Amino acid sequence: MPSSTLDSNSIVRKDVPSEGSWSPLGLIGFRLLFAIGGSVLVVFVYGNFVALNALIMPIGAGFAQVGSALMRGRGVAMDATNSGDRLGDWCALVGCLVIAIVAAGVWSVLDRKRDNYRSLGRALFEVARIGLAVELLAYGIAKLIPIQMGYMTQPAHQLTLVGDLGLKDTLWTFMGASDVYSIASGLAEFTAGILLLWRRTWLAGGILAMLAMAQVFLLNLCYDVPVKLLSGTLLATAIAITFPYWSNMLRVLTNSTPLPPRRLWPAPGRRSFRRAASYLGLFVVVAHSALFGVVAVIGINNMHTPRSALDGEWQATSFTVDGAPATMTGRDPNPWANVAITDRTDYTTFVSQAPSGATTVWALDLQEGKLLIRQRLSDFPTEIRYRWDADKTLILSGVLDKHQIEGHFQRREMERSKSGFRLVQPARDPELPTTS
Repeated sequence: MPSSTLDSNSIVRKDVPSEGSWSPLGLIGFRLLFAIGGSVLVVFVYGNFVALNALIMPIGAGFAQVGSALMRGRGVAMDATNSGDRLGDWCALVGCLVIAIVAAGVWSVLDRKRDNYRSLGRALFEVARIGLAVELLAYGIAKLIPIQMGYMTQPAHQLTLVGDLGLKDTLWTFMGASDVYSIASGLAEFTAGILLLWRRTWLAGGILAMLAMAQVFLLNLCYDVPVKLLSGTLLATAIAITFPYWSNMLRVLTNSTPLPPRRLWPAPGRRSFRRAASYLGLFVVVAHSALFGVVAVIGINNMHTPRSALDGEWQATSFTVDGAPATMTGRDPNPWANVAITDRTDYTTFVSQAPSGATTVWALDLQEGKLLIRQRLSDFPTEIRYRWDADKTLILSGVLDKHQIEGHFQRREMERSKSGFRLVQPARDPELPTTS
């Protein structure tokens, strides 16, 4: 029986039960949690690793077919795009749960002699800890080197009216508008990932990871960002590995008598095996983070380096349709009041804006003296010729919707480019109307 007395030379309570055999219900519960946690970690966390994605994707697809057959009575097509939260992903989650339940049942029938699974639990803990650390380091790097939302500052995203932005683009615009804030939020994720790597600091890293991922998961839910499954899995992982320590932390926060430090369960295998596993885990962390860092550095340079003078936002000074000045009568084609051209490595788009403020995004193939634009990748391209006049006016001309168009454009300076951090705000003109 545990004792609730206090040692005469210590303020630490000694009411922690000694380790021993687990109850049958505890054994069954562990098998179920191990099967569910292991499958979800493999498919949704390790499957997100750059080097392992191609290897684990077929496994996730198999789980998805099982889940889809149970929910929908038929298979599901796996989307090959980089988007998350697809139907196939949710089917994969259901497949993980169902297969894990079956596996835990079979495991319980075949393995009746074991009285505990502490070493196996430690192995799952290490897999979860390393997976969580790698993901946090990757997302931290993507904000420390502000590439994750940085593309929102490109010309392609400058003309869309705020009211026309979707929830996800609203959040991305907010985050991408300030590199300093993006770096600060990335620092929290990166720090949590670093702390998770060492025995003395992993618990602090887990708590910080739980707080950081709770915010990320809430933002993804509220702003419809298509990584709810991944962020939710990372949050659940942080909660799971820190949960056994919550009672101690609660006692610290309430200034109650603390319990003795809770030790991790013993690691499985011989010392040589554990050392090899530690080196392998460290290699995975370093290699993945280094690869991600190199990609981020290259990406941030490509993202913000224009390749030609066409890159930027342009405002029409005149626009004609079939030789006549364009009007706002709704006649097709609508005149282009503004255009935005993004000409950067890996980023080439053309955006036109009608007088109503509505924008159209076109795929762009930039060639000498002409722009080949199309609204859908499968469309036949529309050829728009460009030239410059003496005062650096950009002249665009061509045939659009069977009408001859020609527009003269001057480079436009966006108001956001004039904004910056100010400790002392200027006085507001009292004659100007307010909207807030």
